[in-house]
Amino acid sequence: MDWTTSPDAFIERCMLAIGGRVALHGARTVLMHIRRTLVNPSETVELEVLRAFGGRIRVVERHADGKTRVLIINGFAGCLIQDGQAGPLAALELETIKRRVRLYPRNFLAHAEEYDYTGPFPDRDADGESVWRLDLVSEEVRYGFDAAHFQCRFLEDSHLGERITYSDYAATDGILTARRERCWRNGQLSYEDVISYLAFNVPCDDADFLAS
Repeated sequence: MDWTTSPDAFIERCMLAIGGRVALHGARTVLMHIRRTLVNPSETVELEVLRAFGGRIRVVERHADGKTRVLIINGFAGCLIQDGQAGPLAALELETIKRRVRLYPRNFLAHAEEYDYTGPFPDRDADGESVWRLDLVSEEVRYGFDAAHFQCRFLEDSHLGERITYSDYAATDGILTARRERCWRNGQLSYEDVISYLAFNVPCDDADFLAS
């Protein structure tokens, strides 16, 4: 099967480039420490992100002013804990977080069978570099994969009006993950994430994801 004309074969080629199907499906949990630099207003936020199989996400946000927010998503339920008070997570924020996680390149490739996609199409990114483009029509998303190494370079989400670029790939347990992400809105840099720590299959407890 020719990967230049078959989307299924192309997805397999991209999966191999970051670790392979077995390794990706074997990652049941992931823990990341992220430094997020916001542009406007200027702020640095430290994030601890725990994701687990079954649509479970826990994000701890530590702000420079000492405030901490905890966001928990468990399936279709979500809550926000702030100043010792817990309340439901706003529907828009819940949907945005779930969408970003679902469409993250590693997650997309691991569950590619769940999506309808067209391509690959030869294209060029904003810097003029050769890429292979893959379009997820129903999700209103376009991916660009490096033409030489098949790692994802960018994601364009027309639903959220965002372009996210991925770089500084590094391996953990045989899985390559982009350690630097930049999010652009209306052509302007919105924030940059740098992953300082990443671990797969860390132990966690169901209580970590109680969204009540």
